Amino acid sequence: MFRPLLSSTMLVLACPSFADTFTATPRVDMVTIYPGLASVSRLIELDLPAGQHDIVVSDLPQGLSSQGLRISAPTGTQIGAVNLAYDRLPVTPDQTAPEIVAAKTELERLENVLRESDAAIAAIRLRVAAADAQIAFLQNLAQARAGDALGAGGVADIQALAQMVGSETLTARQTAFTAEQEAKAAERARKDDLEALDAARQALAALMAPEQDGSVLTFTLNATEAGAYTIDISSLEGFANWSPVYDMRLTTGDVAALDIDRAVVISQQTGQDWNDVKLVLSTARPGEQTAPGEVWPQPRRIISKEDLERERDVVMLSDDAQSYARGGAVMMEEALAAPMAVTAKADFSGATVTYAYPGRVTIRNGVEDLRLALDTLNLDAEVWAEAVPSRDSIAYRMAEFTNSTGEVLLPGQALLIADGTMIGFDQMPLLAAGADRKMGFGPLDGIRLTRATPSKSEGDVGVFTSSNQLTEQVVVTVENLTGQDWPVLVREAYAYTEQEDLEVDFTARPSFTRQNPEGRRGILEWDLVLDAGARQEITLDYTLTWPSGYVLR
Repeated sequence: MFRPLLSSTMLVLACPSFADTFTATPRVDMVTIYPGLASVSRLIELDLPAGQHDIVVSDLPQGLSSQGLRISAPTGTQIGAVNLAYDRLPVTPDQTAPEIVAAKTELERLENVLRESDAAIAAIRLRVAAADAQIAFLQNLAQARAGDALGAGGVADIQALAQMVGSETLTARQTAFTAEQEAKAAERARKDDLEALDAARQALAALMAPEQDGSVLTFTLNATEAGAYTIDISSLEGFANWSPVYDMRLTTGDVAALDIDRAVVISQQTGQDWNDVKLVLSTARPGEQTAPGEVWPQPRRIISKEDLERERDVVMLSDDAQSYARGGAVMMEEALAAPMAVTAKADFSGATVTYAYPGRVTIRNGVEDLRLALDTLNLDAEVWAEAVPSRDSIAYRMAEFTNSTGEVLLPGQALLIADGTMIGFDQMPLLAAGADRKMGFGPLDGIRLTRATPSKSEGDVGVFTSSNQLTEQVVVTVENLTGQDWPVLVREAYAYTEQEDLEVDFTARPSFTRQNPEGRRGILEWDLVLDAGARQEITLDYTLTWPSGYVLR
């Protein structure tokens, strides 16, 4: 007896547990958004016995790609076969949801109403049956007593019997009629209650078993021991994007400063809401080219003029089929010699930038863009007014700042605000750490510009000379009508030439600060400082001389 018992025990211990099927609804835990793409991490929590199990995960977005799908097996488990299917899926609702609780309560109320209605109708029908039974009894009684009374010759007894039976029968018929009317009214009310009950059942069924477009993920999981396991399912999903935005607040005056409020704008149309998720933003582009393009050799050949002429004659004399065949061969040769190059999109230079947003956020599917504030950068700024009198009648407020944050500033739209007034929008370019940036912050209506040409003459210097000449004077006036002092940079063009026969002479009062700034020929710049209410004139005289027979252009 001992040996068989031992064998049976060993057999039980050696056999694995039978495979069970477990269903789970994933919860989006973390999202990493790239340009045009998102990596979505979903968690499922399972309490599993030891052995191999089939795991069914529903409520996944429709069109989920298996290429970017990854399942992270926790310690003590091993992932087996994985299958991803697309269908209209039943949704497991939250039984504690207010709308479901309300629907269940209404269904129970209507069921009670219907039961009470059925009981009331049954009681009424009993009254009708009792009245009918009373009428039948009275009729039988009347027949039996009437015979006895006639045999005894008692006319008075017959009259009394008839009066009694008639009275009681009338009362019974009235009772039956009233009860019948009550029964019909109760049955009509019951029909309405039944319709309301059917509607309540349909409403609850719609809440309990809705359908939605989605995907179902199934996989096998082998657990070495029983326990609670958390499984991470990550996927790459398109139609998600983010971009930096800036509010740039410039303060002028004795001490100029620039405060930059950094934020990001996020949008997603993945098909599902992301509720209470951890968020990471990255400039990496995982969906684009990952290696340099290939270099293909370009062999060249020469051909004699005689052979070239013969080829041309053959082409001219050949029929359409020969032309088509030769054209196909040439196209094939060119395709093999120089395949189409892969064109990569513009990308940021340098290392990838990643932001981990503090706290959890909710990003709804397909709604308006979500704006998330990041931080505020406080930078020193140099502020001045910049004037181009030949193009504008007023000067413009300019600011230059250095990216002293120690990190790269990503390109994005910038809202410009100067001294509390919104100016407009501009684009912040990619700005490396330590790099400088100059930006315009709108017009300064109090810096007025005028440009006049008081004298200009053109023509022959003399009747018998061989030269032509143009003289011109330009007077620029800059006036500060603001209530504060302003440094003003005035930029003006002057004539220059690269021809030896054309001579250009000019003088400027006051003398210019820079000539040909940043290699831009024909440009003069003056650095002025205008006190509040001050006025400054700049006079430019120049003379152009060229030989006769030529025209100045």
